Amino acid sequence: MKKLFAVVLILLSGFVIESLAKELSAQKIVDRHRKAAGGKALNRVRSTMMTGRIKTSEGVEGRFSLRASAPDRFRIDIEEGDFKSSECYNGKSAWRVDPRGLRTLLGVESKRLRLESLIVNGRLSELSRNKIILKPASKLNIDGRDVYSIELVRDDAGVKLFFDAATWLLIRKEKENSEGKEETFFSDYRPVDGVMEPHSLRIRNGSKEFLISIDRVDHNSVADETAFHYPRVEGSKPLPDVEALLRAIVANQERIEELVDQYTFRSTEIERKLDGSGKVKETETRDYEVTTISGRVVKRLISIDGKELSPQEQEKEDRRIQKEVEQIVKEREKELAKKEKSGGDEKSEDRITMLDIIRISEITSVRREVFRGYEVIAFDYEPRKGFKPRNRAENLASKLAGTIWVDEKAQQIVRLEARLIDSFKIGGGLLASVSPSTAIVFEQEKIGGEVWLPSYADMNFSARIMLFAKFNRSFERRYSDYRKVQVDSTYQISNPRENKKP
Repeated sequence: MKKLFAVVLILLSGFVIESLAKELSAQKIVDRHRKAAGGKALNRVRSTMMTGRIKTSEGVEGRFSLRASAPDRFRIDIEEGDFKSSECYNGKSAWRVDPRGLRTLLGVESKRLRLESLIVNGRLSELSRNKIILKPASKLNIDGRDVYSIELVRDDAGVKLFFDAATWLLIRKEKENSEGKEETFFSDYRPVDGVMEPHSLRIRNGSKEFLISIDRVDHNSVADETAFHYPRVEGSKPLPDVEALLRAIVANQERIEELVDQYTFRSTEIERKLDGSGKVKETETRDYEVTTISGRVVKRLISIDGKELSPQEQEKEDRRIQKEVEQIVKEREKELAKKEKSGGDEKSEDRITMLDIIRISEITSVRREVFRGYEVIAFDYEPRKGFKPRNRAENLASKLAGTIWVDEKAQQIVRLEARLIDSFKIGGGLLASVSPSTAIVFEQEKIGGEVWLPSYADMNFSARIMLFAKFNRSFERRYSDYRKVQVDSTYQISNPRENKKP
């Protein structure tokens, strides 16, 4: 009887533990939080404006404001005494101004601010659609009360949220920034338009701590889009006309291609297969020796996942390369003949140029910045309202938003960020439908003091093929070991003249 009771107890315990684990999953906690925070009322909030007073631990007073506008505009301003700090994601780029100065945020800092913008504006809804991953919840005891923490991750950037197990309201947020860990504590919740909003905040960032009393919370007021633009700097040099600058870049492209053709380099390409939530299922790394011929990239495979090709595999790869080079030469000759016949006006409807983007887009936040030690011109772009595309290229360009960095002197694009803000359908969606989560980052570095060449590229691509098959991939490219090469008139590649980086 005792043994039977013990077995029953063990089974019952396992059932209870399993039930609790299911009940307290990260998604369950998010669902409980949304219900406690306002439920359906949350869905009616399209913009939020918070204003309040700040008092530091030293007794200095100031002002605080938070602006959020769906789907992904977000800005926080802090002013106390001589200290001023602002950080913003405007749907195209992220920027920050603090005692270190004004600057565009790149890399993980930009990704983290965009993640925070999606969280604040979405009120933790549509996480899967925005490719935000919920990591397993952890139960903690903070100051005598039960708390659940969940980390939300998107594109290698994370934000950790803490929820009170009694009220299911958010009580703390943690994130990393350039100064280290930043913590925000939330309390004194009051209903505003049916939504529970915190009226007391405490922000701890390094040695600084701000106590914030919120005086006013407004929902769905008309948002001033210019508030999210990159701030103008008084006394800065005059800015060039963006369209004229990009026309000069297009005109300069043939000279750039001639310079690029003189280099060979190494490319490390990492492909990650993802599941529907964005988690990595499989990774493959390939290394290539790369040469450009007439502006076309020719890649000779060297190794897969760190394992070099066998002599037989290398011989097969060399034969493939030779055929590819011969094909490039033939196609180049046809293109030149076609261009000469058409007077240079021939253009494929599948080709997108920077001028297409400028013509189709609204350009904002034109500014001067420093990139890799060089002064550059940067600007944000997004689709112009009311534009009606005439072909497939314009249709794609009309769905892109991001930021472009240009070296005005070299007349080259040195960095580009682009992402789809709406799905792009091919064949009305029957052939393929590319998800708005698709985004790309492309960077170049100046080689030999003469030309900007690729250094890094990162692309997240999500699509549905033929209505059924899902395609989720992450591609990362890193370029290195640039060397000058000699190419003879028949495009036979000889040994490098130099065996080291310029």
